[in-house]
Amino acid sequence: MLKIHQIFTYLIATIWLVNGLVCKVLNLVPRHEQIVASILGEDHARLFTVLIGLAEILMALWVVSGVFSRVSAVIQMVIVATMNVIEFFLVPDLLLWGQMNAVFAFLFIILVYYNEFKINPNPTSFLQNHPFAVEAFFDSSLVLTFTVPKEELENLIPECLQLDIFKDKYAFIAVAMVQTKGLRPKGLPSWVGNDFFLIGYRIFVRYTNQKGKNLRGLYILKSETDKKKMEFLGNIFTHYQYTTTDITQKSEDNFSEIKSIKSDFYVKMTNKGEEVEKVNLPENSPFADWKEARRFAGPLPFTFTYLADKKQVLIIEGVRENWTPAPINVEDYHFSFLETLPIKNPVLANAFIIKNIPYYWKKGKIEKWKT
Repeated sequence: MLKIHQIFTYLIATIWLVNGLVCKVLNLVPRHEQIVASILGEDHARLFTVLIGLAEILMALWVVSGVFSRVSAVIQMVIVATMNVIEFFLVPDLLLWGQMNAVFAFLFIILVYYNEFKINPNPTSFLQNHPFAVEAFFDSSLVLTFTVPKEELENLIPECLQLDIFKDKYAFIAVAMVQTKGLRPKGLPSWVGNDFFLIGYRIFVRYTNQKGKNLRGLYILKSETDKKKMEFLGNIFTHYQYTTTDITQKSEDNFSEIKSIKSDFYVKMTNKGEEVEKVNLPENSPFADWKEARRFAGPLPFTFTYLADKKQVLIIEGVRENWTPAPINVEDYHFSFLETLPIKNPVLANAFIIKNIPYYWKKGKIEKWKT
């Protein structure tokens, strides 16, 4: 993939260089100046054309440099989309392929996105560090927590984190399935937001920050969503490497099910959490009762990402209101992803659901990890 990424990077840079130097600055393709004249006027068309060409040359150099590569990719996609929408409506007769130019522009945008967000082995961007707070409304959040011997998870977390251990031998991995509503940058009106289904596989961990405070939280192994839009934006603004999958939900009387054919998982439940006293902990759970399970395996406020190349830790804090998890009876389940991990026979330790919760994530905080 590294070699393919390098080839695509130089191809993208070459396209910018040719358009900027050959077509505009050297004016070997006069049609480009004609387009500028038709949109911005003829008086300074040559000057504007040269300036645009120089900007495209600088873009080619930026692409090759790899500095803030994801910022570069986002800006490229925005510029190409904007330019082609304007040209599509104002000067289609001057375009090389007429309005069909939009198709090639779209293919170029896909190439930039694929090269940066799918196959770049060393992406660099402050945008991924959760640069602003995000809010959403949780219609529901279902969490299944599995326990395995601590030795089986030690190699799955980065060096800056420690496993969150129960009774000195149990470590935990959780599967969270969340139906969000109005997900958006915090402070924007709800109609700006979007509704997504999110699935996350997370390990319970601890991190000691620079002030010596021990924080309990999560380390994310895998993230999925039901919409391409969330995959696209999620991979721009987080390190969670979202992929898109299918999600089917159904509910009949006291029975409910969530499943995915593509990701090969399902969970079937019979109790929706209204009657706590009727819910038993799963068989072989390490917890003595629901209160102990809720106290240890309940929602954790922090999520940690390790930026290994810089020896930095990205800390994201979640803030919720009226968080009252209710236990559920899980009748059956299967998660193929768990079978890909070097763990044996994970045991379901706890399962709960919450509903109708306002939630937001604070802006990411980065600190240097003290080795």
